[in-house]
Amino acid sequence: MADNDCNNKNILDSFVFCRCKKWIKSVEDVPGNDENENEDGTDSTTATVCYYLLPEVVRSTWRRLTSDEIWLYQDGGCLKIHMIDANGIYSTAVLGSTIRHKEARYEVLVPAGVWGAAEVLHGGEFTLISCVVAPGFDWKGLELGQEEELVTSFPHLADVIKYFCKH
Repeated sequence: MADNDCNNKNILDSFVFCRCKKWIKSVEDVPGNDENENEDGTDSTTATVCYYLLPEVVRSTWRRLTSDEIWLYQDGGCLKIHMIDANGIYSTAVLGSTIRHKEARYEVLVPAGVWGAAEVLHGGEFTLISCVVAPGFDWKGLELGQEEELVTSFPHLADVIKYFCKH
């Protein structure tokens, strides 16, 4: 695919994605122990990697993981990642090309236990990223944010919480 052919449709055509409001493709699981399960029944995979395509018109909802998550920029526009830690401290990071956005970084860490949400910055048609989760992603370790609970926990962040809970 030529560089000038990199757009949302061509990227979708070149990967087999699972559609769930965003386009996600699991790439690789790095096995942990032979049984691949911890004593508490959770997956012990060392790390997982997936591709993630976020179109401009879709923003991700609040979610947190029990594992660290490293977001790696691949293509498209810049992505703004919003985070809320356990103490209610709000921060943002721009994931993307430093050529397109002076504050961008090619990788952003969302630590375990931190609430995160993301949106494509204005002017970008999409953002294609990879996510590395370590220890590996396990559905049991994913919590989706509920607006009422998050606003109760972090009332000073009500506006930004509601923005990512409304789709």
